[in-house]
Amino acid sequence: MIRVIATDIDHTLIDERGVLPLINVEAIQAAAARGIRIVLATARRRQPTLEVAQRLGVPVSLVCHNGGRVWDDQDHEILHHTIDLSTARRMAVLADQHNLPFIFTIDEINLYNARVSHGTPSMVLDQTAVPSLLTAVALPPTRIVAQGLEAATLMIEALGRDQNVHLFQYSRDGELYSAIAAHPQATKENALAELCRRWGCAPGEVLALGDAEADVGMLRWAGVGVAPKGSMPQALAAANWISPSARLGGVAVAIHRYALLG
Repeated sequence: MIRVIATDIDHTLIDERGVLPLINVEAIQAAAARGIRIVLATARRRQPTLEVAQRLGVPVSLVCHNGGRVWDDQDHEILHHTIDLSTARRMAVLADQHNLPFIFTIDEINLYNARVSHGTPSMVLDQTAVPSLLTAVALPPTRIVAQGLEAATLMIEALGRDQNVHLFQYSRDGELYSAIAAHPQATKENALAELCRRWGCAPGEVLALGDAEADVGMLRWAGVGVAPKGSMPQALAAANWISPSARLGGVAVAIHRYALLG
């Protein structure tokens, strides 16, 4: 019996166009009406995640920054992991030296250099452009985002063997397009495990859905892991089942298949 549904947002709950299919909303509302807890597990910051949660119209727990910060469905923050400051400042030096697009997120504020692309309107909120990331990074960040192949490769080479960070890589069609550095314990599966511990739920009672490398641990940890068609190869390999694509409402199909039958 499924008691918890945890879903990634981008390219899973929401499709590649930024569209949230109505059938996904309806399926989540039907699950919540049965008492199933809903978790949004995403690389997004709190505010953009809240915007999606509000569109669902049900109580939602938030796993933000891939597990760096976690709020339960009563809006209590239960976890907040940050990167070691010395490690972060070492990366800031490289970002300044190479003048590549990097974002350092501190207390939900994105500190960025001039080359960063903001993408969606919600990403423009709480942004601060700085002339020097090294000067600006005075507190431990929740995450470091490297945009584009060159910046992502630089961060992977610099921090790939660092025990103080966990690296998430993002690719489409086999091409690396970004990377995120976080605290070693800042993972979706760790965040989900803590929420379930508080709720008295076992992994076998969890349905998890995601499309990226950052979702792999969560897909394997949950009793049922689902990846939409078109997901990164790592997510497809970790999943118990491949759903229709995000555009076709794969989340809704999975919820009906595993949580609403019977």
